Amino acid sequence: MEDILDQLCNEVAYILSSSSIIEASVFKPGNASRIQDIKSVKYEDVLLSANLANAYYRKACIRGYNSSRPLYDLLYLTIKESKKMEVNYSILGTQLLLLPISYSSLLADNVDNLRRKLSELIISLDVEDTKWFFEALKQVELSYLGKIDVMDYRETANKTMYEVLVFSSNMDTIARNMIRNYEYSYIAYKIIKDSESLEKGIQKAFIEILSEQPDGLIYRKYGGKIALLISHLAREVKGDFTEKKLLDFNNFLVKNNYNPGSTADIIASGVALYLLDKWYEKTRNDYPLPLPRGCSRIYK
Repeated sequence: MEDILDQLCNEVAYILSSSSIIEASVFKPGNASRIQDIKSVKYEDVLLSANLANAYYRKACIRGYNSSRPLYDLLYLTIKESKKMEVNYSILGTQLLLLPISYSSLLADNVDNLRRKLSELIISLDVEDTKWFFEALKQVELSYLGKIDVMDYRETANKTMYEVLVFSSNMDTIARNMIRNYEYSYIAYKIIKDSESLEKGIQKAFIEILSEQPDGLIYRKYGGKIALLISHLAREVKGDFTEKKLLDFNNFLVKNNYNPGSTADIIASGVALYLLDKWYEKTRNDYPLPLPRGCSRIYK
């Protein structure tokens, strides 16, 4: 049984770390990719960070099967290891989204059921997860977060992680995505699934989400006015989706150091759902999913 659990969780971890790599490899305006680095992030940083996260996605998968908590100590431990390995950790938002997906992965048999399990998990995230999340934030020293009067991670950690996400959802698209049952991730997944190619699907999903939801990272660094302006420009690209429009939008963002990184994180989670959708379809032929607990005979 442990061998089968290890095998499945290794596969899930591979899928999730690959999601970051695939997302980063595709050109998206204002973000690091295989064709450009940006001031705040290098493409290499994302690849190395994704590789480091693999082992912690595996642990999250095993914990989910065993109903073991906490969850976000794994975020902290990834960042801690990145310092030891001298890696410029660059996937905070992505890993924040993907750790719950990994935790819930074997408790579902398709993407729709996975979303239901994710909803249950996010609501149940507790004070222990908050503690580790705040410790992770301190490790990466995110100065752009600024001062939050009601709930400053540098002063208090007496709220549940779900409460932190609800509070943050007013200004942060990742938190809003999580408390809304991964709504934006699912939209991205559907766009990618229905597109003619993975690359085009990722680009279209990025523009779609950014056009509708002002980017959380832009909002925190530059304020609501700039975040709304960038969403407006994304809507113009959406209305005339050409390579030239993408390049012009990219030039504007890079010139002004505007990085819609939160949107890219959401796209990585959409890629994860897309790859897991395929994995569920194949894996159901060999093993019953959701994976039953405490059973030594699980081959079909």
